[in-house]
Amino acid sequence: MLLLDDAANAFLSDPRTRGRLKPSTIRAYRKDLAAAAGAIVKPVEQITAVDLSTYLDGELAPSTFARRLAALRGLFGWALREGHISSDPTTALEAPRCPRRLPRPIRADADRLAAERAIGATPQPFRLALTLLRETGIRAGEVLALNLGDVALDAGREALHVRDPKNRTERMVILGPTATPKSLRGLRAELRERKGEPAHAPLFRSNRGTRLSYDALHYQWAQACVDTGLADDAGKPRYTLHQLRHTRATELVEQGQRLEIIQRALGHRDPRSTQGYAELAEAQLRAALEREGP
Repeated sequence: MLLLDDAANAFLSDPRTRGRLKPSTIRAYRKDLAAAAGAIVKPVEQITAVDLSTYLDGELAPSTFARRLAALRGLFGWALREGHISSDPTTALEAPRCPRRLPRPIRADADRLAAERAIGATPQPFRLALTLLRETGIRAGEVLALNLGDVALDAGREALHVRDPKNRTERMVILGPTATPKSLRGLRAELRERKGEPAHAPLFRSNRGTRLSYDALHYQWAQACVDTGLADDAGKPRYTLHQLRHTRATELVEQGQRLEIIQRALGHRDPRSTQGYAELAEAQLRAALEREGP
């Protein structure tokens, strides 16, 4: 029987976990799961939603509750995939609503162009990964978890099969020659070069042949930001990888795309997440109000 503490160590040591999560997230998960293991001394297959609720019950800030629940969901999702449990007790739990923050896209046109230059200056395979982030709005963890078999490039049906997203539901990320031209060119070149490899091989690999990590991708982004003037005096990027997602979503709003289309493109489960981008479209709101007249 696998105790919670042992399961946590195995989950956090799994290469797929380490490739998908930031090092800071892994450190936070380790701390939260250690606390859970101290409070729930049971094998993972015997832990119930009541056990988890009892552990989480207390005067926690909504953000702390949400972080601890996210760590538990990651662990039990891993345990379910690995066959250690037959059902996930975290599916019955809900985190309290945190205050909703507006997205933070790259607003200035000059900075958006600088971001394009930064991406173009990175070596492969980082350039293709960053291009996917920029053109599709996919999450960094989703990009790094892609396998060769998740890429479909048949004419008119180009897409990415995202199997392990944040909200734990599969989806197809649509690609196209107009919306994602650089991504399509890069993916076709990559698949030609790696023809004959198994479908389960990672799409993005390090020099050692292992799955590319978030840390490595972030390092390349930071270096490119320094080289293109998108970093502060301390060399810290002024924009995060996740802000590439915010920027793409904002562009879709600016193009006049319907919110339900943007929601599906980004994989938002809650439409309120998508609504935040509409609230940022100040220029469109101003233009609409001016057209109304007195």
